[in-house]
Amino acid sequence: MRFEARLQAALPAGWFVKESITLLAPDGAGNVIVSTEPLDPSIDTARYAEVQGELLRNEFPGFTELRLIEVPVFGGKPGVLRDFEWTPPDGVRVRQLQMYCAEHGRGYTATATTPASNFARLEEVFRYLFSSISLREPG
Repeated sequence: MRFEARLQAALPAGWFVKESITLLAPDGAGNVIVSTEPLDPSIDTARYAEVQGELLRNEFPGFTELRLIEVPVFGGKPGVLRDFEWTPPDGVRVRQLQMYCAEHGRGYTATATTPASNFARLEEVFRYLFSSISLREPG
């Protein structure tokens, strides 16, 4: 099955659009959030991933980056994949995969999240979901 966003709204002059979809595992053990936000058009994918990494390092307690690699994302566009762990206030270590792409003044991010102890069980599903995400041209 394939999901495509169906929401539409007026966009007043000067307003910006951030949109996201959330995919939830049936057992609640994981999720994937895909989002897009406006960016300065001068920001490329490498810079976008760098800024996101700075935010993670500063805001996520116990942040540990396991891997940062360039990969095709969002339907074959040049992108970056970050694999990392951190520990939220509840003390349950979390593992996340995050992929980034920036183009034409928009940043695109997909984040897969599960408790670190559960990652091996969901990793294949997360990779499948990441490979299924594509960008539809506005129109």
